[in-house]
Amino acid sequence: MSYTRKERHTPPPMAFNATPLVDVIFLLTIFFMLVTRFSSAEQTPMELPKPDHSVAELVKMTDRVIVNCTLVDPQAGAAGGVMFAIGANPRESLGAISDRLANVKALRPNIKVIIRADRRLPYADVRALMRMISRHHIELLNVVAHVAEAES
Repeated sequence: MSYTRKERHTPPPMAFNATPLVDVIFLLTIFFMLVTRFSSAEQTPMELPKPDHSVAELVKMTDRVIVNCTLVDPQAGAAGGVMFAIGANPRESLGAISDRLANVKALRPNIKVIIRADRRLPYADVRALMRMISRHHIELLNVVAHVAEAES
C-alpha cells in the first residue's frame, strides 16, 4: 500500500473587506435623509399661539396624527375661513377630516391627535375640531402652542 502525502494549503492572510461596511453606511445615510424629510413635512409653517405662562412639555408620541388648522386666505385674517390638513396632506374641510380620523381610529384604536392651529384663527374653529375628535372617542388630544426659548 502506498500512501501519498497530501499537500497542506496555507490559508491566505486575513484581510479586511470594507464593502459591507460601505453598504451599511450608504443605507443609513439614505434612511436618515428620508426620516428627516418626512418629519419636517408634518409641520406646516404657521404662527402658533404664544401663551404667557406655559407649562408645556415636549412629549414624543409614536402612534399619532397631526391636524394642522390654517387660514384659507392669511391676508383676510379670520374672515378668510379655515381649512384643516392631516400632516402635510392637502387642506380639507372639517367633514373630510372627520371621515379620515374615523378611518384611522378604526385601524388604530389608541390613536393620539395633536392639533396645530394658527394663532389668528378664532377659538370657535379649533373648538369645533376638538368636538369632532371627541365624537370619534379619541381620548388623547394635545394642542400645540409656541413655547418661548429659555432665557440664558
